[in-house]
Amino acid sequence: MAKPLVSVDTILETALNLLDEEGPEALSARNLAAVLKCSTRTLYQQVGKREALIGKLVTHHLDSLALEFHPGDTWQDSARLWAHTIRGALLAHPNLARLMTTEHRGPVVGYVNELLKILLKAGFNEELALRSCRVLANVAISLTLSELTAPAMAVRHARRSDEEVKFEELVVARSGADPEHFQEPPEVFDNAVAWLIAGLEREHSAG
Repeated sequence: MAKPLVSVDTILETALNLLDEEGPEALSARNLAAVLKCSTRTLYQQVGKREALIGKLVTHHLDSLALEFHPGDTWQDSARLWAHTIRGALLAHPNLARLMTTEHRGPVVGYVNELLKILLKAGFNEELALRSCRVLANVAISLTLSELTAPAMAVRHARRSDEEVKFEELVVARSGADPEHFQEPPEVFDNAVAWLIAGLEREHSAG
């Protein structure tokens, strides 16, 4: 009787654990095959080569987080929480996030649609709502990925207000991120999101 193939889910979970524990350099067919006790041929058959595997890992991770949009009291609050939730999801597995490229951002589309609904409900015209979502998503993802590759990532502010602490806890809870991996939003991220939202508010008000 032929030995059953290792399932795709098993391969992806193993690959993600390997990536978390040993870094991107460890993510090879040979290492995965050794851990799973299967052939590299089986891996290629199930998940493809390394680039295809990374794409499947990104999709698997974001799907497993089951990113759900929890609107704030206003569309501005919702947009801010939305951006920080994406950031928390990426920081949950920083080694995987570092491997992401623009080609791997497809899984975020469903989450973007949730913000789009909020903006349309708030009275945004469709063109402005789509543009707002696209810009906010690109800025949130790009800044987070840049942060993960920057030496300054390890720097922390010594003092935070109670409001900042509570907001961080809320984002962690809603993003599914491990609190141990969640980094305090750097000033540049907070400012960029705030400025974007302020600009959108002005444009929306101008009609």
